Formats: sequence, C-alpha cells, structure tokens
Amino acid sequence: MKRIGKMIRSLFPSNKYGWMTLLFFLLLLPNLVVMFRSSDLAGDIPKQVAYLFFSCLILTVPALLFKARVYFALSSLFLILSPIEIGHVILNKMPISIGLMSAILNTNNQEAFELIYSLKGYVLLFILILILYYWVLFTRIENKPIFTGKGKIVVFSLFALFNIALWGTMWKMSDYTDGAVYRMRAANSNFLMKYKKVYPCDLLAATTEVFAMEREIDRMQEQLKDFSFRAERQDTLPGKEIYVLVIGESSRYGNYSLNGYNRPTSPLLDKQENLVSYSKVLTTSNLTNIAIQQILTRATPDNPDIAYKEKALPDAFIECGFSTAWLASQSSSDRFVKRITADMDYTFFSTTDFDSADNYDGKLLPHLDSVLSLDKQKQLIVIHTLGSHFRYNARYPESFCRFTPSLHDNTGYDVVSPSNKEILVNSYDNSICYTDYVLNEIIRKVNDEKAVSAVVYLSDHAENLYDDERNLAVHGNTEPSIYELHIPLFIWTSAAYRDARPEKAEAIENHKEKKVSTSNLFHSFLDIAGLSYPEEDKGESVASPEFREDSVWYILTPDKRLIKKSDL
Repeated sequence: MKRIGKMIRSLFPSNKYGWMTLLFFLLLLPNLVVMFRSSDLAGDIPKQVAYLFFSCLILTVPALLFKARVYFALSSLFLILSPIEIGHVILNKMPISIGLMSAILNTNNQEAFELIYSLKGYVLLFILILILYYWVLFTRIENKPIFTGKGKIVVFSLFALFNIALWGTMWKMSDYTDGAVYRMRAANSNFLMKYKKVYPCDLLAATTEVFAMEREIDRMQEQLKDFSFRAERQDTLPGKEIYVLVIGESSRYGNYSLNGYNRPTSPLLDKQENLVSYSKVLTTSNLTNIAIQQILTRATPDNPDIAYKEKALPDAFIECGFSTAWLASQSSSDRFVKRITADMDYTFFSTTDFDSADNYDGKLLPHLDSVLSLDKQKQLIVIHTLGSHFRYNARYPESFCRFTPSLHDNTGYDVVSPSNKEILVNSYDNSICYTDYVLNEIIRKVNDEKAVSAVVYLSDHAENLYDDERNLAVHGNTEPSIYELHIPLFIWTSAAYRDARPEKAEAIENHKEKKVSTSNLFHSFLDIAGLSYPEEDKGESVASPEFREDSVWYILTPDKRLIKKSDL
C-alpha cells in the first residue's frame, strides 16, 4: 500500500488530490449514468469498463494544459449542462444526439420553464451538487498544476495507447465492407462515433453540428427562395385526399413473403387488398443520404446536384395548397431533410436514432393519428422509418421476435460475421415482420378516413446478409451487390381513389413487372396525387399509361462512381 501511495504522489504535486478526486467524480456523473443505463453498454462489463476508462481519459487530458482551479472552473460548464446527458440517457437509454440538441435549441422559453418546474425535485438536488462543487473549488483547491511531469507523460501515453487500440478495433470490426478505402472510411467514422458517445464530446459535437446545419439550411433556403415547380392540380376532386409516402430503411425485396419469400414475414400485407408490389425496383444509391435525395427530388445518379438546385416533392404539394407533415423515427441530423421540413406544417423527429434500443417505427403511429385528425381536406404525409437498419433486434419489440436464434440486447457490429449468418438473418426477418405490421397499420388508418387516398412504400436501399461468395454484410459497399440494391415498392390505393382515377390505378397495376428505380418516385408520386408541372415527363411515372422502363439501372456508388445494372 505504501508503494501505491508513493506512486500516486509521484503523479500529483499537490496533497489536495482527495478533493480533486471528489470534483472529478462529480464531473464524471453523467458518464456513470451512461455506463449503467445506455442500451449499448447495459450488462456488458468489459464494455462498461472500457467506456469508463475512455471517459476518464477524455476528462483528464485537458488537465495537462491547465492548473487545477482553472481546469475545474472551465470543466464546471459541463457539469452545469450534464442534466441534458443524464436525462436523455434515463429516458432513451442513449447519449446526447443531434436530434435532441436540435429540439433543445428550438424549444421556446415557456416549454423549457414548464419542463424544469415539473422536475423541481431533481433541480434542487442538482443545485446542491453545484454548490458543493464550487465550494470545494474555491476553498479547497489550490491553483497549481494537477500533474507532475511524470504524471503528464503517463496520462498522455495512456490516452495515445487507448486511441490506437480503439482505432484498431474499429478497423477489425469494419471487415464487412468491400475494399480497403471504404474500410478505412468506415473505421474512421466508427472511431469518431465512439467519441460522439462520450460526454462531453457528444454535447460539443452535437451542438456544433446543429449550428452548422442551421447555417446550411439558411443558405439553401436563400438559394432556392425563387425556385418553383409551378405545380398545379390535374383535376379538382371534391372531398378529402390523403397521400402517404413511407420511406423504408435497408429493406430487401426478397425477404417479404408477399414477394415469394419462404418465411411468413408479411402475413398482414399478404392479405391486404388493392396493394400492388413491384418486382424489379432498384435503388439509385446504397447510402441513405444519397438515396433520399434521389427519392424526393428530380436528382438522378448522373445528375445528383439537382437535389440542391431544385426544391423537393413536399414543396410541389405546398404549391398546390396541401397541408404537409413529416414523421420520422430517424433523427433530424440530415441537412437536406431539415431544409425540406422547414416549410412543412407538421413535423416530428425522434430525438434518438438507430442506436436506441427501442426507437420503434410503431411509435410514429400516434403522430399519424394526430395528423389525420386535423381538419385538412388535402394532405401529404411523409413517414421516414428506421425499418431494418442494423442493429436489427432494436427495430422491433420482443413480441415480434418470431425467428430464433436472434440478436439480443446491446448488439454491436462485432457480431457481423459469416459465422453469425443464421442469427443475423433471423433478426433481420423479425424486423421485416414488424415493418409488415407498421405498414398495415398505416394503410388501415388511412383507409378508415374514407378519402381519395394512396400509400406508397419503398426503401432507400436494401441490405447484404452474406448472400454469396463475396460474403458482404449490411450496405454501403463501393461495389454494391444486387442484394443491397433490390428494394420493395408497394402502392396501395383506396376504393375512392380507384373510382376517381381509374386510369392511374390501372397503370399502377399494369407496370408492376417493369424496371423501376427510386428516380421514378418523384414523378410517380406527384402523378398519383394528380399534380402536374410544366416540365413533367409522364414517361417517368408508373401511374401513367405512357410509362417507359429503362433498359438498364444506373447507380451512384459511395465513392461517386456511376455504374449500371442490366438485370437482377
């Protein structure tokens, strides 16, 4: 024990390190809550220990630069803001996200006061902690260096070694990608993501990204302020009209029993009347952010910049007087999406994202009820789901775990291995079962409105599940396989729609075996809703008798190459 005490004293020049330990413990409170409450770490002792050690290193490194009182005074800002992290982890089982910070920064003062008042007991406890912190800081801490020269070397060495080991782990976990360059990108991205899950790095990163996103949105709005599709109604239908676009995530065409899969993954949609499933639909990109742009605008793989030079699908509906809504279980971190939704009437974004253990798409259904209950005659509703994004087991409640063995608890990318194919496929198929339920509920709710209505579902891209000799998993490969490109497209129309627009309903049915891509969605959806604009091309719409299929599909890869596919 004497030797340990001597070693500790060799790292710290001050005999006040007991008081400094207390302050450090208070600074570490949000990290301790994350360690025990985060869905990523719960029950996994090695991960919890690694997270705590990483947190300690991140909090300690700045102490190499400042004297004790200055360091703890500056760090007190993060203690003051720590309830944001603690509250989010307790409620959502994950650290701060961009969506949360965006919601906080856009919350009005009255809402903030009401929330604080409702938590007055916790607020009082927190004030007492702050009083203790500042009392110790100004009465017990000397303004001297925290570490000796030897102590600084030890801390910096530990920090460097930990980062090397962490990056190496991320590199190893990225072996599911295809190609060294993309694997390097994946490793770097995952490495930085680990920092974004540790307080206060997550707070700083999320806040910085929100402000940058707001500036970019303002710039985009200014650039597009004079743009107009000059859209107008093709016809004037009396009564209520509802058009719902559901954008899925990582959904494979071939894993729906509706499309011939040998498992009963879509029992509800299998029985859904007036639902048309398209068999030859490919995405134009195997990355969400690119695919979304080419779904919602006239951008194409060979002309992707249109996404930023023109407005998007909801803007055309706004021009025609529609009430518009955007409901998303994906967070509001995409600048392109935020630009679009800035002008919409009703928006809901989850404050969590794909890392959350229970951010189920079904939680959007009450928000759909709210939108449908609005006294609006003409409605556009866009629903952006998490669908089947990895971690598959986090996409569905336990009641939808129909195929076993499956993934469970705080699964990470370390389970992505050919040896776990059965577990991965079972979990993925369970997520499809849940998508079947959510889509069926959306259709049922819209159908109950007895309106001229249509529900269109397609996925942004699909997913690899170790399907062939390339042994690819998930998505985003620079040489994409057909398994991450072949996506489902479902179109449901109400009886009132088919009565009002029989020609379009017939065309939708007639084209279900033709080659289609996500680039057709913009044109098709506007046509389904009866909207026209001067430069429209009916040959791009599956709702038009004039639709023409292309001989090949074009895909924009993650490394910005244009490739083509001629068959499935």
